Amino acid sequence: YLLRSLSDAWAITAGFVLKRAIADKKNCRELFFGGDDDTNGIMDDDIERYQSYFERDTVATIDLSHLSKVLPSKFADGQTGEAPFADRLPPSLVLAASDDFIVDMEGSEETARYFGLASPTVVESPHDIMLGRKWQNGADAVLGWLKTLK
Repeated sequence: YLLRSLSDAWAITAGFVLKRAIADKKNCRELFFGGDDDTNGIMDDDIERYQSYFERDTVATIDLSHLSKVLPSKFADGQTGEAPFADRLPPSLVLAASDDFIVDMEGSEETARYFGLASPTVVESPHDIMLGRKWQNGADAVLGWLKTLK
């Protein structure tokens, strides 16, 4: 991600590592909800509420060096990117948000391949698919997928 956009990588780093998403409404909105002001139906009081949740969640820490050693993706097939158990999974759906600031399309495509899918289902939405004015796009995608199951 760093090589594709230095400014986006900085916004993500500032939001997560420097914890700016907790106090900086603009950074929080950009990372999670897309747009400026209330363009996606997320008002300032909503942002403040979500920031309080983010702050509460900062008490938990992740040992990234340990995590990187045990990530399930380490065991993916080198050619296909599939998980070794992909053929035994129940029907799966990977949603990708077209306007996702945090997870780029490459990451969504890798996740889909890991689960044995050709591609993710892309919905028009920022990162938090089920929040804001575009929530129905994600709900419609899930409903459409459910209807394909027998």
